[in-house]
Amino acid sequence: MIWVDGRIVPDQALTISVLDRTFEHGLGLFETLRTWQGGTPLLDRHLARLRKSAKALGLPLETSALPDLAAVTQLLEANGHVGDAALRLTLTGGVSDAAGATLWMRSAPLPPSMITGPGAVVDFGSWWVDPNDPLLRHKTLNYWRRRSAYQDARERGFDEILSVSAGLNLWEGSRTNLFFVAGNELVTPALDGPIVPGIMRELVLELAPSSALEIREVTNLEPNDLQDASEVFLTNSVRGVIPVARLGDLSWDVPGGPRTVRLKSLLSEWLNEGGTTS
Repeated sequence: MIWVDGRIVPDQALTISVLDRTFEHGLGLFETLRTWQGGTPLLDRHLARLRKSAKALGLPLETSALPDLAAVTQLLEANGHVGDAALRLTLTGGVSDAAGATLWMRSAPLPPSMITGPGAVVDFGSWWVDPNDPLLRHKTLNYWRRRSAYQDARERGFDEILSVSAGLNLWEGSRTNLFFVAGNELVTPALDGPIVPGIMRELVLELAPSSALEIREVTNLEPNDLQDASEVFLTNSVRGVIPVARLGDLSWDVPGGPRTVRLKSLLSEWLNEGGTTS
């Protein structure tokens, strides 16, 4: 069952025009998120990002077509989910800049962990990006390069792969944002680079001061810059904080040090309390 146009309908009831630009040129957007203790504390942030991307890329999106918590609840009940679940919103490209887009939401069980050990094993160097490509800053349906980079990394025994640009600058994972701790600083690539403005990334930056960390967003991050990193982690809206055990030739004996653990605790409290902290 899916949610579309304010109704819960069977999957096969969804119809999309063959003239939709999704089929012509791969136009469209998506958002993935999850429930926490049955609530959706990040839903409004995902919807805001969807609206912003649709406006920037010229995709028609009616505000009335967006789901709310009641829609999520109805969908989870219709699909018989017990416990928390993953959600995906998909927006097609529409038949023109002004009309014809379709937005729907589906649910699924939470996916398995991205990692099999105590920390992620991360590669870089084979997924090259152009820093001036505007599509890299949005969750577009034109996802083939990210998907193939991730699948190739998995086949070679890695959990994730980071994008790189000329000069061997590191940017983001195929489905994650990158952070590292050096001293009292929390460092991450800046949003004016070729990265998706991750929702979990945003939340980590909001909560970092409560963990006595100073934030530094950088536009130039090379592998050597991580030599002094005491902790490295990735973020993802469904999986939260993912500690890193090895990145290229660098490794950390205890993935997820005290700063990472503290941030994970703050995030868990915020998310499980519905977007508030005591």
